[in-house]
Amino acid sequence: MNRTSRHVGGIAVLLVVLVSSIAVLVYLDSGSNSLEIRFVPDHLNTVPSEVGWFLIEIDTVGPLPDLTISIDANTSIETDYEFWEQTLLLEVFVYPNSSHIDHCIEIEATLSSGGVTTRDTAKLDVLNWSAAELPPVVEMRDVFVDFLSAQHAEFGVNDTVSWTPIYNGAGVLVVGHYLFRSDQWEMSVSWHVTIQPHDWAQTYLRHRSVLQPSWAGKIESWGSENHTVYEINTPETIYRAG
Repeated sequence: MNRTSRHVGGIAVLLVVLVSSIAVLVYLDSGSNSLEIRFVPDHLNTVPSEVGWFLIEIDTVGPLPDLTISIDANTSIETDYEFWEQTLLLEVFVYPNSSHIDHCIEIEATLSSGGVTTRDTAKLDVLNWSAAELPPVVEMRDVFVDFLSAQHAEFGVNDTVSWTPIYNGAGVLVVGHYLFRSDQWEMSVSWHVTIQPHDWAQTYLRHRSVLQPSWAGKIESWGSENHTVYEINTPETIYRAG
């Protein structure tokens, strides 16, 4: 190979190295700024004076500098959110009133960080529907709480925990649903609206900082005198009416 050929070859190798380095830097830079969000679920039903409780999964690479969160709706309605920074989970709460009956409300979440902005939307149907009576459901919840207190003390769920009930069965027949929210936990209580021995009751428990439930249990027949709690397979996702 003559001197000219060697010189041209050296330039070619140098260009390949430079292009490869630039590609890696661009990839790393784009990865560090990636930001995507997803409503879970993207639709649910509720009734006036109750709460639409959504989760938002945040997918990112690297930290989220100067993160801003905005929750908007296509109508005048109260909203709120809780951001779990360590696990990158966002909970969104929507509070319809009687003026929203028979309305489908579109909720938009906007997150911005490091010069990147992303959005996702969900829908909340406010139905003209009567919520199930709460006292029997509280009794079911308390049986599950007693079991957890005795058998799974690691959760810290016991009779000292304060719960806020949220109706979760709008538009659903045959099976009733309530959610109970504490500072740290979501407990779902569901029951089969039928007679013994098919009137089961079951629950799942989700720490509010994560997407998936971590425990589930079932009572074979609520109407019987036997309220033994059996542990069952934990569902992979939360439940919301809709």
